[in-house]
Amino acid sequence: MLLSIIVPTLNEEQAIEKTLKQVHDHLTDFPHELIVADSESEDRTAEIARKYAKVVITKRHHTIGWNRNQGAAASTGDILVFIDADVFIPDPNHFFKIITDDFAADPNLVGITTRLRVFPKDETFLDWVAFGLTNVRHRRRNNTLHTGSASGEVEIIRRSAFEKLHGFQEDLAAAEDEDMFVRLAGIGRTFMEWRLVVYHTGRRAHQIGWPRLWYEWFMNNYYVKHFHRSYSKEWKQVR
Repeated sequence: MLLSIIVPTLNEEQAIEKTLKQVHDHLTDFPHELIVADSESEDRTAEIARKYAKVVITKRHHTIGWNRNQGAAASTGDILVFIDADVFIPDPNHFFKIITDDFAADPNLVGITTRLRVFPKDETFLDWVAFGLTNVRHRRRNNTLHTGSASGEVEIIRRSAFEKLHGFQEDLAAAEDEDMFVRLAGIGRTFMEWRLVVYHTGRRAHQIGWPRLWYEWFMNNYYVKHFHRSYSKEWKQVR
């Protein structure tokens, strides 16, 4: 079972090396490929990424869903692992042992997400509350209600299901991650793997504030569900 680990990037020189190096140096038990889909970054993102991964240069000013699809198109794996550029996977061998076991045990399983946490050194009380509630929501919608839910920090998808759905919705500026798991739940089983956690910077909430981010999350998910378009015209980069 080949893993394709796909990271969309845009001006990520401050975060990308930590993310890629952790996987490159420590994932030894499973065949895998690392692919960075870079949207013509103006900094050293592509240069740094090439030390660890195959880099696909995509066009600027497209959506993150489009960028993820470009990375997937350049991949060959049976399992597509989409992570953000500021994500850290502790103990990748343990992480992917559980993931591959989950997929092997259930042919109807099409998508997996995990718990999310901000790096402990940066985590605020509101981060702890917000992502705690997010994790509970993902678990309930995937494991109990079977309606699908996930955040873009980590979405792990069986390739055959991804191709059946023709990938991410490229016209969505935001909430394309949630939309993907809702659609996956329509063709198979999605699962929130509570035993696993990935860490990230929480930078968007820290820069724009939790009230605004909660509002944007709610509005984008509502618009995608009811109007098939995102509320935000652009998901502005936060670095």
